[in-house]
Amino acid sequence: MAEISMKRKHCFEDADDVRSRIEGLADKVSDRLGGSWSWQGDEAVCESRGAEARVGYDADSISIDVELPLMLRPLRSKLESKIDEYFERYFG
Repeated sequence: MAEISMKRKHCFEDADDVRSRIEGLADKVSDRLGGSWSWQGDEAVCESRGAEARVGYDADSISIDVELPLMLRPLRSKLESKIDEYFERYFG
């Protein structure tokens, strides 16, 4: 189960617009975790230092799930707060 799991509704009709915004969010998440991200189907996936973040979308929502290794779990609340901030910035 994900250490951090968030889902927000969006009102974008164009899938390219959603993907572009997800790329911005994925850039921020990968900067925060280190490493890089890539598209795997309809999910942007970032892997770094044993952490994995997946940002996906469907017709009306954006979701992010982050798995943290034991050494990064103390940073969970800080990461969750930043991800929530990024959600607002890119999809709010």
